[in-house]
Amino acid sequence: AAAASNNHSIPTVASKTPLREQQLHQQQAASAPVGTIATATSSTTTTPTSALVNSNLHHFGGLNSVTGKSLISGERKDPLNMLAKNGGSKRNALLKWCQNKTVGYRNIDITNFSSSWNDGLAFCAILHSYLPDRIPYDTLNPTNKRRNFSLAFAAAESVGIQTTLNINDMCQIERPDWMQVMSYVTAIYKHFET
Repeated sequence: AAAASNNHSIPTVASKTPLREQQLHQQQAASAPVGTIATATSSTTTTPTSALVNSNLHHFGGLNSVTGKSLISGERKDPLNMLAKNGGSKRNALLKWCQNKTVGYRNIDITNFSSSWNDGLAFCAILHSYLPDRIPYDTLNPTNKRRNFSLAFAAAESVGIQTTLNINDMCQIERPDWMQVMSYVTAIYKHFET
């Protein structure tokens, strides 16, 4: 009985393996020659890469088991799916992306999708990170809301991002509608990041 308990067999790729073994297999796959990957049972036995990819897509949820279609197409329809891949809400993931894009920009403190956007500087900072020649960020002032929004919206439109916010409303309202702001920011994210 003791001899049987010490008899460990190495599972194959197709079986359910502990996470660490799956990670090791993925590392092997990344460094293996294109077309074949050594299995865990033998260094001379090879498995076609396509079989492993299809198996892993099913196993890790990248392939819908009902339709057999890749979930990647779903990510294209909703650009925030990929952003929120590590869990949490899409709104918080997008907010974190905005915070990361605006690190180092003066007068920017993005904590929400409403009052943090009411002077136009957050839009200008994000767009400046992609279009520095279209947004003269160093000349902007938080008290000149109309200029800030005009520059941001014009820069976004110049690359095909349709303006969905009203400049007059944005200049007058201290707490703009967070869903409208988030929708516009999503369009910016989608254009530059997907």
